[in-house]
Parts: sequence; C-alpha cells; structure tokens
Amino acid sequence: MRYAIITNPVSGKMTVHRKRAALAQAASILNAEIFGLDTASRDELSRCARELAARFEVLVAAGGDGTFSDIINAIDTTRTPVAFLPLGSGNAIGHALTYRGSLTDIAIRIRKGKIHECDLINCGHKKRAYLVSIGIDGTIISLRERYLRQGLTGFSAYALAVLRSYFREYKRTVAKINIDERSFKVKNVLSIMVVKQPYYGYGMKMVPRARFNDRRLHVLCINTGLLKCFLSAASAFTIGNRIGNYQSGQHVTIGLERVLMMQADGNAIRRSGTFAFSVLPRAMKIKC
Repeated sequence: MRYAIITNPVSGKMTVHRKRAALAQAASILNAEIFGLDTASRDELSRCARELAARFEVLVAAGGDGTFSDIINAIDTTRTPVAFLPLGSGNAIGHALTYRGSLTDIAIRIRKGKIHECDLINCGHKKRAYLVSIGIDGTIISLRERYLRQGLTGFSAYALAVLRSYFREYKRTVAKINIDERSFKVKNVLSIMVVKQPYYGYGMKMVPRARFNDRRLHVLCINTGLLKCFLSAASAFTIGNRIGNYQSGQHVTIGLERVLMMQADGNAIRRSGTFAFSVLPRAMKIKC
C-alpha cells in the first residue's frame, strides 16, 4: 500500500528538524514521504490532508490526539484509511490501539496490520471525535496549554492544570441528560464523558467498557468529591476507573444550568449550555 505521513509542525515541543529526524526510520519502513511540515495553520494542514488522501492509500497522522483529530475531520475516513504514529505526550488514541515500543516498532505494526472499521462520535457543527467531555476537562486543557507555553512539559503541565482547575478555576453545575429514551439529572457535575474508546491521555483507562466498534456511545458522569476523584485517577492508571455513573446508548443530549466548555480529542472546542451527540457507525477505517 502507498503511505503518506502527515504531521503538524507547531504541535508539541519538537522542532521541525527533530520531528523529521524522529520520523525518518518509520518513513523508511513504510516507504513514505513526510508531509505537513511546511504548513502554517490548522486550515493548511487540513487542506494538505485532503490533497494527500486523493493520492495515497493510507494517511498516517504523526503527532498527538489533536493532530489525529484534525486529520480525521479533514478527510473522508470511510474511504481513505488512516494510521497513527504517536509524537504527543498524552496519546489517548495510542493507548486505545494498544501501541507498544518505539516509532519503528509501531511503523512495522502498521505495515503488517489490517484495516479495521471503527465508530466515531458525531458532535455536531461538522465535528467528529472519539473522546468528548464536558466540564472540568476543558478548563484543564486551557490551563495545560498555558503551562506548556511557559516551559513546563508532559505530565507535569497536565498535573498542575488538574490541581488548579479543581481547586480554583472550575465551577460545578447541574445537567439533565437524555440517553436514547432514558432521562436523568446529575448535580455538581465535574465531568460528563462521551467516548468511543476507554482511554484518556497518559494511559488513564477512564471508561473501561467503551469499544471502538460496538455501535454505541459510552457515557460516564462524575460528580464526586476530592477523595473519590483521587481514587478514580489511581484506579484509572491501574485496573481501570470504577467511579461514576456509567450508561450507554446511541443518542445523547445534555442540557446544563450553566455554560461549560466541551473538549474533543484533547482540543477545547466550544462553550454552550446544550450538546447533542450520536454514534457514527463504521465511520473510520484505521490500519493498525
């Protein structure tokens, strides 16, 4: 198969030169060129992805969850298969694909792998995702980006953003949630997660029952206090999270008493008081 690797020159902390060097061996294994390093905006990267999808059989996104999300929203993933080379720090999609080893090991797995059909989440506004949450996560992502610009890296920036969000920045609210024909209310909302795979970044298995190919959305509502939040994080790094109200369905609507930020695949997307989601069956072909 003919592969093209596409990466975002401004994502993460690596320079363009370091990214090219890091991807060189993987590109050799896949007999692929590296594209995107000359783009200057998200729109240019999306346009580059669409052009490559017309010329190559598999488009390999190299970066973090945000870069992968940009690519799958730029092209028709029911026609052009995608693959993923992790260059980010959180890499929820890398954990969901059970990646292990170096970029070279992963490139070999991609070359030898099969094409699988996966579901995605329809988030409205022409946005598709595999990991969406409403609540504290949007605040965390905004603060994390600020700390990264200040020179903090990796998990340190994320941990500091979590602590400041919980204790100072984020204000809880009440949500009314409809899942298919069921309705319920959640007070003191910390986070409402709508996902298609189990993982958050850094290997946190937050929604263990979520699956990419079961034609359902997996919803987890967390409104606990500090102690249970720490227990949730600890179990997510080990056996998988056991805290929160879990349900699943095909259609989800959420109404809030106060406007909150929605994040999708690690990017802060929009603030609103109402959200609607539906499952997109077999919306993405992925080679892994």
